[in-house]
Amino acid sequence: MSENSSPKLESTSANTKKPFPEWIKPKGKETELLINNSLTGGKVPFVFNESGKGRSLTWYACGPTVYDASHMGHARTYISFDIIRRIMKNYLGFNIQYVMNITDIDDKIIIRANENGISHSDLSKKWETAFFEDMKLLNVLPPDALTRVTEYVPQIVEYVEKIISNGFAYESNGSVYFDTVAFSKAHDYGKLEPNSVGNEKLAAEGEGSLTATSAVSEKRSGFDFALWKKSKPGEPVWNSPWGEGRPGWHIECSAMASDLLGGNIDIHSGGSDLKFPHHDNELAQSEAFYGNRQWINYFVHSGHLLIDGLKMSKSLKNFITIKQALEKYTSRQMRMFFILHKYDKAMNYSPESMGYAIEMEKTFVEFFHTAKQILRDSPLSLPQFWTQAEKDLNKHLQNANDQVHQFILDNFNTSDALKTLSDLVNKTNVYIRTCAEQKTNPRLNLISAIAEYITYIFSVFGLTESSTASSMIGFGSNAGKGNIEEEMTPILNALTQFRSEVRASAIAKDTTSILKTCDNLRDEVLPLLGVKIDDKSATTAMWKFEDKETLKKEMEQKKEIEKKKQADKEEKERKLKEKFEKSKIPPQQLFINETDKYSKFNELGMPTHDKEGVEITKSQLKKLQKEYDNQTKEHNNYLKSLSSTTSSSSPPTLTSTQSPQ
Repeated sequence: MSENSSPKLESTSANTKKPFPEWIKPKGKETELLINNSLTGGKVPFVFNESGKGRSLTWYACGPTVYDASHMGHARTYISFDIIRRIMKNYLGFNIQYVMNITDIDDKIIIRANENGISHSDLSKKWETAFFEDMKLLNVLPPDALTRVTEYVPQIVEYVEKIISNGFAYESNGSVYFDTVAFSKAHDYGKLEPNSVGNEKLAAEGEGSLTATSAVSEKRSGFDFALWKKSKPGEPVWNSPWGEGRPGWHIECSAMASDLLGGNIDIHSGGSDLKFPHHDNELAQSEAFYGNRQWINYFVHSGHLLIDGLKMSKSLKNFITIKQALEKYTSRQMRMFFILHKYDKAMNYSPESMGYAIEMEKTFVEFFHTAKQILRDSPLSLPQFWTQAEKDLNKHLQNANDQVHQFILDNFNTSDALKTLSDLVNKTNVYIRTCAEQKTNPRLNLISAIAEYITYIFSVFGLTESSTASSMIGFGSNAGKGNIEEEMTPILNALTQFRSEVRASAIAKDTTSILKTCDNLRDEVLPLLGVKIDDKSATTAMWKFEDKETLKKEMEQKKEIEKKKQADKEEKERKLKEKFEKSKIPPQQLFINETDKYSKFNELGMPTHDKEGVEITKSQLKKLQKEYDNQTKEHNNYLKSLSSTTSSSSPPTLTSTQSPQ
C-alpha cells in the first residue's frame, strides 16, 4: 500500500504525556470499594449492576501461553488475583463468574514445538497440565470456565468477519488486519497506555516473531495488527473465508470472553506487561465488534516482579520456575510474600524479602499455637471478669477489625491489613505475658475471638486450608483427613521406637545417649510427622501441630544454615593453616621461587627486574616491600613460637598473630 492511502498513527514523544480517554462510569450500585482501574490511571469506586442478578459480576482473566514451565512472574499474577477474587467472593459477598483462557496456539508455541520435534498440541497440553499442577500447589482456585484458543476457532472466525463488516478490519494476501486508523477516527485507541500508541517496537512484539517482514507491506498502516494469520508451510491450519490460517494473538481473548461474558464485562485482569499492545488491542477489537464505547468497566493489572532487583530472564540466569521456588519455600510462605506487597506495584523477590515473609508467618504460627495451648489448658471455670487490660485488648481487636476492613476496601491493600493483624498479635502477646507475670489467667473468650478473627481473614486471603472449619483457629494441618488409626500409626511407631532407644540407654546408664535420643525425636522425627516440640525450660515443653511441609522446609533451612557455618569454619581454618605455613618461609626466600614473575633479585631477596628483564617500577617496588615487611613480621612471630615451644616442651599452636581471621 502507498503511504498516502492511509495516515499513520503518530508516535508520542517521551516528554509528552497523553491523557487517559474518558471512562464511562457503569450504571448500578456504587460500593465503598476503590479499585485501581488501568482505564483511568487511578482509583475509582466499584459499581456493579444489581438488576436481576444480585451481587453478581463477571471477570475475565488473561491465562498463560503454555509453551514452557510456569515461573515466578506467573505466581505473582495468579496468586495476586486469586487473593482479590477470594476477597470479593468470601469477604465482600459477590457472586463471580470467573473465566480464564489458555493460549494453546501462537508463535511461541509453534517455535518451541518445532525445536522439540513434537506437535504444537502435545507441547501445549504438557505445559497446560503442568501449569494447573502448579496452581493447585499454590492454592489458586480454578476458573469457573476455561477457554482454549484451539476450541474456539469457529467463534474467532465469526468474530473477525463481523469486525470486517463493521468497517474496522480488512483482508490482505490471506491474512486479516485490524484497521487502527479507521478505528481511531470513531473510538479511542490505546486506552490503557496512550503514550505507547505509535511505539513500533511494542507493536512488532505484539505481532509475534513468526510474522514475516513482508507482512508490513500487506498492511494499510504499520501499526495495524493481525486478527487472522495466513499459515506458512509446517504451521497449524484452520479453514476460514480468507484461506487456511490461524488466529492472531489478541483476537482470541476478545472472542472467547465475549462468547461467555457478553458485550460488557465488569473486570478484566492480567500482568502489567500485557497492557500494550495486547490488552489495548483486545479493547479495540471488542468495541469494533459491538460498536460500543466500553467493553471492560475495570481493567486491573498486577505489578512487575523483579528477581534480586533485576528483570527475570534466562540470559541473566535468574529465571525461577514455580516448582523451583516450591523446593525452597512452602506455598503458604509464597502467598504470605505476595500478601505483604500491594498487588499493583512492582515488587522484588529475593532471599531477604522471602525471609521477611517467613518471619511474619512464624509470628502468626507461634501466636496460634499459644492461643491453642491457652484454650486447651485453661478451664472456663477460672475467673473471666474483664479488667481494664481485657477492655483495652478488646478495643485493639475492634480497631483492627475496622482498619483491616478499610484497607481491603482501599484497592485490596492486603499489605497494611496484614501489618495491622501483626500489630494485634503483638499486643495480644504482651497481654498474655503480663497475665503470666501477674499470675492471672488470660480471658478465654477474648483470646478465642482474636485468634478466630485472624483465622477468618487468613481464610479470606487463602492462607488457611479450605477444610479448616469456621470454629477452628490457625492455619490448620493435614490432620483429620483420614481415620484415627491411619493418622496415629506413624506417630505411635515413632514413640515406640523412641521408648525402645531410651530404655536401652537407661539400662546401659548412658545419660548422654538418652538426651541425644530426645533431641533426635524433637528435631528429626516428629517434624516429619507434623508435630513440633518447643522446650520451655529444662523440664517443660509445648507440643504443636503444624503443616508437615512447613516443618520439613524449616529443617532444610536449618541444615543449610549449619552447613554454611561449617563451610565458613573450614574456610577460616584453611586460611589459618595456609598463613601459618607461609609464616615458615624466611622473607629472603619469599619471591626467589617466583621465576615466572621476576628474573633478578637483590641480596635481601627482593625482586629488581620482571621476567622480561625490565626494572621493577617504584610503585611495584613499594607494594613488594610492604609484602616483604609483613612476611618479616609473620616469620619472626613463627620463630618466637618455636622458641617458646622449645622452652616449654610443647608443640607450637596457631595464633591470631600468626594467622589471619
